[in-house]
Amino acid sequence: MIIERPVEASRISRIKNWALVYGRRKTGKTFLIRNFVHYDDYFFVKRDKAIISEKTGDGMNYSAFRQIFVRLVKDKKTVVVDEFHRLGTDFMDYLHFIGGGGKVILISSTFHLAKELISPKSPLLGLFAEFPLGLISIRDVMAKISAGKKEMLELAVLMQEPLVIPYYKKGIKPQELFLEVMSASKYAVPALIGEIFTEEERSLSSVYEGVLRAIASGKQVSTEISSFLFSKGLIPKDNQGALQPYFNNLMHLGLIKRVKVENKKSFIYLLPSPLIQIYYYGDEKYNLSESASFGAFASAMFNEAIPRIIEAQVRSFLAEYYGLIEGVVLEKDYDIDCCLMKFGKVEIAAEIKWKGKLDKEDILKSETTLSRINAKRKLLFVPDKSKVAYSINGVEIVDIMDFMNKRKG
Repeated sequence: MIIERPVEASRISRIKNWALVYGRRKTGKTFLIRNFVHYDDYFFVKRDKAIISEKTGDGMNYSAFRQIFVRLVKDKKTVVVDEFHRLGTDFMDYLHFIGGGGKVILISSTFHLAKELISPKSPLLGLFAEFPLGLISIRDVMAKISAGKKEMLELAVLMQEPLVIPYYKKGIKPQELFLEVMSASKYAVPALIGEIFTEEERSLSSVYEGVLRAIASGKQVSTEISSFLFSKGLIPKDNQGALQPYFNNLMHLGLIKRVKVENKKSFIYLLPSPLIQIYYYGDEKYNLSESASFGAFASAMFNEAIPRIIEAQVRSFLAEYYGLIEGVVLEKDYDIDCCLMKFGKVEIAAEIKWKGKLDKEDILKSETTLSRINAKRKLLFVPDKSKVAYSINGVEIVDIMDFMNKRKG
């Protein structure tokens, strides 16, 4: 199955000069460029720094590559260099020396070199248009699959991860898909993160992973994350302020995201990847990484994690759909799953209920919660609105299909 990403491909294609496409491993950077973006030559840098040209199939050393590269740039060709970071700082200095011409697309999943290119002190600052590539959109996945509304959204959420796509087959259940992926590649999730950090940063990776584990375990605010890391012996002091550089780096790579808390100067932190979320949740609760077989608790692990994952994914989807800022409401006596803001004011408030059958008590509880916030529109997002027998005054009951085939409004 090939899932096209027309929005991302179009944006990269519209960049006129030099572009840096970067992000976490296995988000489909190489696949997207090679299949949906025009280029004149594509170079892949191997681990031993040998370089292969897609056009000729020939391997070459760095000196020969530089001669070909500069000629293509001078001829105003579009050139892709994948895993460019393996060429080291000499290549970056060479790019600075060239200073422009043609269209150069660099691809990297390594944190250090991507950071060097876009840091304020970089000699290359301003030469590259940044293009961080995240997961596939829910809309693009749903265009390729079919199932009932609830199962289709759960499948689409999982299949935002490109490595999940080969395991999909028609009729498969979301829990079955997750089990197949993890059974075949249990260690793939930690590997998604493993090569982001270069060797000189390897000693820090335990703290970064600790942040991911904390968030997956439900620790969403910085004070909770700091306490979690301190309890694990990963930081010397329970100091949330010292974690901000870690948060910034992880956000820049798309490994975590932050969401504004409405009417407060604070944020919650989330994992954009459902697969990483479920894996670390399962490892913290069920010791997943040490289990020879986890089939017995895989279904429970999935069912426990999926409501929170759906909540986060739907909130993000709705924010993009309406072109508003994603947020949540956290008060002492009530929370609201989703508030979409413009200029600091709530435009749309939504409760997201993710269970097979909603009874009258569920509906009334959502009505009460939403009545506590002033918003132009109020939504109750459910798995399948045709199965909801109750209505709420002033609240629209919606499901995913309301947002698939029509304009926002």
